[in-house]
This record gives sequence, C-alpha cells and structure tokens, in this order.
Amino acid sequence: MTEVDFTVEVCGMAGDGTIAVGGLINEAMSLGAFSVLGFDSYPAEIRGFGRCVTNSRIGSSEIVALGEQAHALISLNDEQSRSRVPFLAEDCMVFFDSAPPTKVTEDKSLLSVLPPGAQIFGIPFGNLAVSAAGSARGRNLTALGGFAAVCGISPDLFREVIGKKFGSKGDHIVSVNLKSFDAGYEYSKSVFANRLGNIFSDVESNAASPRVMLSGNQAIGMAAIDAGLKLYFGYPITPATPIMEYLAKYLPKQGGRVVQMEDEISSIAAVLGGFYAGARAMTATSGPGFALMTELITHGVMAEIPAVIIDAQRGGPSTGLPTKTEQSDLHAAVFGGPGDSARIVIAPTNVSECYYFVLKSFQLAEKYQTPVIILTDFFLDNRVENVVAPKASEEQKACSNVFPEESSKDNYQRYHYSSSGISPRAIPGMEGFNFTATGLEHTEKGIPDYSPETHSRMTEKRHQKLFSALVDLKEPEEFLSGDSLDVGVIGWGSTFGSIVEAVQRLRKSGFSVGALKISSIFPLHSEIIRKFMAKSTVVLIPELNYEGQLANLIGHLDSKPVERLNLVTGTPMPTSVIQERIYQLMEVLAQ
Repeated sequence: MTEVDFTVEVCGMAGDGTIAVGGLINEAMSLGAFSVLGFDSYPAEIRGFGRCVTNSRIGSSEIVALGEQAHALISLNDEQSRSRVPFLAEDCMVFFDSAPPTKVTEDKSLLSVLPPGAQIFGIPFGNLAVSAAGSARGRNLTALGGFAAVCGISPDLFREVIGKKFGSKGDHIVSVNLKSFDAGYEYSKSVFANRLGNIFSDVESNAASPRVMLSGNQAIGMAAIDAGLKLYFGYPITPATPIMEYLAKYLPKQGGRVVQMEDEISSIAAVLGGFYAGARAMTATSGPGFALMTELITHGVMAEIPAVIIDAQRGGPSTGLPTKTEQSDLHAAVFGGPGDSARIVIAPTNVSECYYFVLKSFQLAEKYQTPVIILTDFFLDNRVENVVAPKASEEQKACSNVFPEESSKDNYQRYHYSSSGISPRAIPGMEGFNFTATGLEHTEKGIPDYSPETHSRMTEKRHQKLFSALVDLKEPEEFLSGDSLDVGVIGWGSTFGSIVEAVQRLRKSGFSVGALKISSIFPLHSEIIRKFMAKSTVVLIPELNYEGQLANLIGHLDSKPVERLNLVTGTPMPTSVIQERIYQLMEVLAQ
C-alpha cells in the first residue's frame, strides 16, 4: 500500500453535526486498516452555539501526533471555516455547500480567503439531503459522501460505520442517513468524474482487525471496570465528566455503583472511605476540583489509605479554559498539600497507556497504601486512537494489598515500621486486627503521638515506601537514542507524541537527537534520567505550561541547565515548534 499521511478537518457550528462526521471518518478509516488519531475542538459553553472543529490524521504508518496542515476541509459553515484557512495545505481540497440555506456575503465567504492552490468542490449539501431523505438534517452526511468519493475511499467503509452509529435508533434512521451519504457520494462521482483522486483507492476493508477506536476517557473507564472497580464517586467537570458517564452506563452491569456527589470534597472523601473498607474506588476531576481535594488527599497520605484519582488537566488557573489543554497541574499533583505529603503520580502519553496505567494504579494504591494520581489532559482525554484492543490479564487485575500475617493477630500494628516502609493493611472487620486510623501523627498502632521521634520516624516511613514503589513504576523509556546526543529531548504526557515525531524527522536528516519519555512523575527514576541528560550536550524539555514544571522537578539532576520550550496556547504541542527549537539549538552548537 502506498504511504499515506493525510489530515482532514470538519468545521461547522454546534448543531451542524460536525463532531458526528469527524467520528465517522475516524471509524471508517480505522476499519480500512489505517492508523488514526482524531481530536475535536468545541466551545466551553453548555448552550448549543460556537465553532466546532474535528481533526483526523490518517496514516499507513503509526500516527502519534496531530496533523498541523489539513489536506482536506469539509465546511459545514463558511463563516466558521474561514478560521481554518491558515491551517490548510497549499494544494488542499475544500468541500463546501454550493447552495447554502441562506445567502453568504463576501465578508463571510470561505471561497474568498482560500489559498490559490486549493481544489474547490461545491456540493449542494442540503438540497441533496432533502431530495434523497426528505430532510436537510442529513447535509453533514451528504458532505461526507462527497469527500469519500473525491478521495477514493470505499463507500462500504462509511456505510458500515453509519449503520453501527445509528443502528440503535432503528432501521428508518439508518436508512435516511445512508441515503444522504449515498446522495453526496454519487453526486461527486458524477459531477467531479475528471477530478477524483486515488489517495485511498487501494484501501481494503479489514473488519477482522483487532484494533478498536477509543478515546482516552473511554480507555480510563474500561480499565477501571476491568480492574474490578466497585465504587465511583464524582462531580461533573470538563474534561473528566465522560469518565463518569461511561462508568454510569457500564459499571452497574458489573455490580459496581456510580454516585454523583455534591462536590469534589465529598467525592474524594467517599473514595477514601471505599478503599478503607476494602473496595476499589476512584474519582476523576480537573484542576479546580483537584484543588478542593487537596486536604483529603493528604489525609490519605497520613492515614495510609489507598485512593485512585484522575486529574484531567485543562487550562488554568482557577476555572481557566475548560475545553482547552494544558500540562500545568504537575506541581499540584506532586507537591499540593500541607506538610511532606508525597504521593505516587503517573502520567500516560497515549490512549493505550491510559488503559494500562489506570489498571496499574489500583495495584499501586493497594500495595503502597497511598493516593495514586494519574495526570491526563484535555487533549489526551478527548482524542481518539485506533489501538490494539486492550485486555487485562488476571495478574494485572489481582489484589495487591499486603495483608497482615496471622501471627500478628491480637497484637496488630497497623503502621508497623519496616525497611520497605510498607505496613500490612488489615480491612476493618477482620477479627483480631483492630486498629486506629487518623490524620494526626501516630505511633505504629495508630495512636496519636506528637513527639519529635515519632514524627521523624513516620515521615521517613511514608517516604521510604514511595521510593520502594520505583520497582513497580515504569522506567523512563528512550526513543531513537544513542551513546551520545547533541540534543536530548525529555517529555511527558500527551506532548510526547509530538516530541517523537520531531525527533524522527530530524534523525532521518542525520541529526544526533533522541528522546526520553517520563511516565512516572513521582517518585522519579533519577539515575536513568541523569544518565540520559549526561550523554546529551543540550537537554530540551517541551511542556504545555508556562513555568516548565517538569523542568523544575528534574532540572537539577545534571550539572548543566536545561533548555525549556513552554507553550500555553490551549492547543496540543505542534511537532513543527519542537522541531524548529531543536534546529535552533543545533545551530548554536555548530558555532
């Protein structure tokens, strides 16, 4: 199959069916055996207005970052689509409604601002939908049909995914949507017969492919259920709400419960209560909600109670940018709270890792008896990828709680000081293993004690078990590296896909560059990070925050200062920006 790397955007107003079309493109191209990464952008307001944009990057090789230039734009609203013109490739294809329901003035016209090399395809979306299905509501499907015909995509791929999407609404709804799609497809095959492309013409359906289309939030929900989640407590907040919605639909079928709490404080309190009683529990929030949870997270640290918390980062501070992405909660996740209240913090970089990191988090929380915070972000939560269907093994689902030995019955010390820092944890109700749990400093039996000796010893214990956890935390992973590097790039979270792509491009051009992915934010595998930094002449750390929060955390590990690339645009980190910064650093080295 010919190498393909193609990005298509769909743009319209809320209510135009923009997100639906983008989703159908993702599903169809995944069914056609391509790698797909898609991301939707939409307004923060609940009311139905504002611009919606979908971005789907489709490739014959693995796609790890968004496309920065669209090769095709499907415009469902000319005025809104004008904003996408700066992001179009010079020879792009543009599909627009040639018979819009209302007159389009020049100052709102898309055609008047298109680049000279754009290939224009005017299709009467609404008129075709009315003629075929009796309603203009299917104009988005008509536009999709026109796109499929011009790009040489098998219509059977779209017919199959349309059937799946609308199947639950009955045969009539499926039929009218298929008619709308077919109308656009046949119109373009006829009217643009001499302009049809073959970009995807050699695609064969691969219905038996083990890959499935998942968002980060869906992967998180699936993993929680597969891990044996019993209780989910949460309060709605963007971008974490879809996790609760997913679990509300599927967790009760597995015998679990989902409870919408009155706020984030009660949510984390209930999670601690659930784990304290021996049930796996979880909550998900974003920056503002995480701030409210801080006191009780540190209670979990002091009382050594497990908890699993998803912090789906968005633009901040305060209420910030609810539907924009950022990586600015790292400091809060690692350091947020009074006293020395360290906890485990991990950060997936793609949808597959969202699944497996959540799966692992329950075992980490149980074994090390501490809150585990999983840092995601708006881009990672809402983007979709077609991934190998994730599946948890029995070992990955197993309980990891360290139960007390029978010999300690009737003389049980809940906070027994051990070399690893891990104390056997009894579950309330276990006969002969009574204990006290408190947020006050305490002795090994859990009795409040404010003496300097007790506080020093127990503080050491709580930190020692975290460093013991390094054996169970994923080590930093090198990509495209070598014995020595001119520029070594370190990244975390959703930004790492763009880092890898930038490094790949530069290595093909002969540059000595490499990348290191850090997934375990705290505690850190300091020696591995230090070795990578030491073999790099220059270390670059790109992040979607203003303060360089990972750089602040690890910058001291090597004697030389690190270079920082910090963006707070609310959008994913562009590959080209990282690539250009590496170029600049290489030029300085060459002088």
